Amino acid sequence: MAQTALLYLISAATFLLIDSLGIKLLIRPVFERHVGALLAEPLRLGPAAVFYLAYVAGLLWFVSLPALRAGAPLQALAGGMVLGLLCYGTYEMTNYATLRDWSMQQVVVDGLWGMALTGFAAWAGVAVLSAKLA
Repeated sequence: MAQTALLYLISAATFLLIDSLGIKLLIRPVFERHVGALLAEPLRLGPAAVFYLAYVAGLLWFVSLPALRAGAPLQALAGGMVLGLLCYGTYEMTNYATLRDWSMQQVVVDGLWGMALTGFAAWAGVAVLSAKLA
């Protein structure tokens, strides 16, 4: 239980720190260009917190815990990338299919971001905890 909690904390901290930079420097400028009038000011932190807490829990369940049991941080990286592409891709492709001003640039940038971010957060959690256990 303590091991799972530590894995969650490492993964969540990695995800939040990197995503906060990515949103500011990469994602927000693209979204402002295409759907800026739709963006909430200020950002609604409550729904964002719910997403992050649940997403990282799902990441552990589907990717990180199996990779940790296998002692395979690269498995966590690959599995996290797949999960990130599926989750962020679902959001992006649904918006692209249903929202007039959604752009292919948003689909590509945010989809690749979610893939890389999720993979890295899963890898970081498993790698740090594996090193601590070794």
